[in-house]
Amino acid sequence: MHLYKQRDFELRKKQWVNELVREIKGKLQIRSATPSISEVDLYQTAMNRKKVFKFKSIVEAARREREISRKPLRGFDVVASVGPFNGAGELKAVSKSQVAFSDAFKSYRDPYAFLQALKQIDDRVPQTDYHRYFVNIDYKILNKDGFPASGGQRSEFFLLQEIANAQNYDVLLIDEPESSFDNLFLKNEVNAIIKALSRTMPVVVVTHNNTVGASIRPDYILCTAKELVDGKANWRIYSGYPSSPRLYAVDGSSIDTRDTFLDALEAGKDAYDERKAGYENITN
Repeated sequence: MHLYKQRDFELRKKQWVNELVREIKGKLQIRSATPSISEVDLYQTAMNRKKVFKFKSIVEAARREREISRKPLRGFDVVASVGPFNGAGELKAVSKSQVAFSDAFKSYRDPYAFLQALKQIDDRVPQTDYHRYFVNIDYKILNKDGFPASGGQRSEFFLLQEIANAQNYDVLLIDEPESSFDNLFLKNEVNAIIKALSRTMPVVVVTHNNTVGASIRPDYILCTAKELVDGKANWRIYSGYPSSPRLYAVDGSSIDTRDTFLDALEAGKDAYDERKAGYENITN
């Protein structure tokens, strides 16, 4: 009943104002030859002003600089923050087009005027994208110390993110994850995620790196070998378990598992023995 009375009172006020306007217009029309003024809905005009005021307050609140989310991922933090745009170039970067935003940005501080300016730009800025130009959303990748990640650290983050997202698929294929990464990162981070995923889905890793190939302790091995037969390249795929002395191809031929591991992952037995002796000399 209270709501009904309130709305009825608003309606009556609207009717009173309209009747007053009509009465004044009628009396003025008698005394003037000027064309009659068209009907004006003063109530709707007042409501529109209220909407503009509300729109401005919402946009200004949304532009207030602050952190809105923080998502951790194995030593990294993805931080999203919001704030105002600082130039027309930033708006152009958001649009990813050749549209000029210089004139529109002049009214950026007035949200409603800026909205009208966006409408004056050509059709390459659709109305459904207007919201993207009011507030700048910035994403930063922070390392474990809370500082912006370097180029190499960002590469590490993207690799971890891609591997972690693989749980949405049926099979994970990884081709030489060792590229550009140090072995400690591969062993402590990449291998840990791969082993965790391998418990729920098939994971295939192609590698020549011993940190990945040996330390990850694979469940099964596939080794491709190119052999020349009558002057033509012939590829064989040998397979078997890591504990098997030999790996076998479908035609029955086989290769030594230990020698294959040493050649592919350690650059051969001699190179492996040299490194092993070097480490022992340092220890002693």
